[in-house]
Amino acid sequence: MTAEDIPDLELGKAAEHLVVADLILSGYRAYLTEQGLPYDVVIDHEGYLYRVQVKASRCAKRMPQRAVFTPGYLYNVRKAGKGGRRRYADDEFDLVALVAIDVRIVAYLPFKGLQTIYLRPPGHQGSARTERTRTIDQFPIETALAVLTGARPVLSPKIERVRIVPRDQGRLFEIA
Repeated sequence: MTAEDIPDLELGKAAEHLVVADLILSGYRAYLTEQGLPYDVVIDHEGYLYRVQVKASRCAKRMPQRAVFTPGYLYNVRKAGKGGRRRYADDEFDLVALVAIDVRIVAYLPFKGLQTIYLRPPGHQGSARTERTRTIDQFPIETALAVLTGARPVLSPKIERVRIVPRDQGRLFEIA
């Protein structure tokens, strides 16, 4: 089964769980919220609660209005609800977590002022004209929280990723 086969609601739930797992593995306390709130996850950090809205993209797609195939993840951050019928106000949550489902990477950004975000896949090398283009793996939670708190970001040490190994290799997990 691919990400394309998963219904939108299930994909959104998977993205929310991925964000919580990413935050916990990075050393933060994070919790899923109830349905009906304008945010999906809460981070409990240094005595403050930060509200996080999760947005997911199934896979990198062709950038709009480009003649050459330029892959990227597109997120309409302001849109709320099925079909984007409603728009989020600046005070409904603090951070946005942008999830690339196909590569299971999360980018964290402060929410205020954001509209539509376009991020390249990890490792993308742009031309000299597109040197300002950012990749999805360049937005850690530490930087987003530092912007909100005014503190200097302290990056957590890289956690080794667990990779699932096919059953016929004798072990189920290995450290990547």
